[in-house]
Amino acid sequence: MANKVLLVMQRKLLSDALIARAASDLRFSLIAEGNYASAALTAEATSPAIILVEIPESGPWKAAEKCLALCDVMRARQVDCKPVILCSENDETACRAAIQAKQARRIDDFVFYDNSVHYLFSKLEALLEQPTQQK
Repeated sequence: MANKVLLVMQRKLLSDALIARAASDLRFSLIAEGNYASAALTAEATSPAIILVEIPESGPWKAAEKCLALCDVMRARQVDCKPVILCSENDETACRAAIQAKQARRIDDFVFYDNSVHYLFSKLEALLEQPTQQK
């Protein structure tokens, strides 16, 4: 059975590409949610093993702390989910926030946009084998 991964991201082209790539991969079943305000409800309805939250480079969810607060809410509602942040390696504020969130166990991991899809899927697979972090 494929593990559900919820993609919370503004970049529809990226989420569509990831879903297409995962279609032949029996490890994952990807679901996209482009509306950050609805993400917690979507997570409750789908019970994903992993939630990949993009910190977008523009728009109302650009602030890393808003995305991390969303991860906090989703983890509180879905105790077994593993939040992962996706951010730009060029956004120093988002990078620092992701590192601090990982250290504080608010998220299970983070990846950068410039990583390959193969690397991303390897990270997701590795997370499935690890216990969920709790604060």
